[in-house]
Amino acid sequence: MQPIHPWSDVDPAAIAFLFVACARMADDELSEAEVVRIVERVAQWMPGATREQLHAELARAVELFGDAPDRAAQQALVVVTAERLGELLAPPERERLVTELIGLSYADGKVDIGEIDFVMVVAERLGVEVALAD
Repeated sequence: MQPIHPWSDVDPAAIAFLFVACARMADDELSEAEVVRIVERVAQWMPGATREQLHAELARAVELFGDAPDRAAQQALVVVTAERLGELLAPPERERLVTELIGLSYADGKVDIGEIDFVMVVAERLGVEVALAD
């Protein structure tokens, strides 16, 4: 299977996509709290972006996630996106992204095993070590 990879090298929607995938792969929903958190986080990666631009990036990421034909394709897209970002982002930015994914997993008030697994996979692809608390 060919991985789906429509991102350009400097596409902020790649980061938005990982946020959306983190939220959706766990329970296949985006809560209002998760949407707010994603927009806030994407805004930090796009200084000076308008609200419309931020929501456009979010909509693009949601559409791409939804267009993947099945869970395997969604997972493949996550892996390819994380690997590409791992090549493009400096180590502090990669660590920041993982920290933000961890924060997003708490946005709806509950963290499930799917979100933990997602963060661990992305962290591994980004070359970021994460220690789980007991």
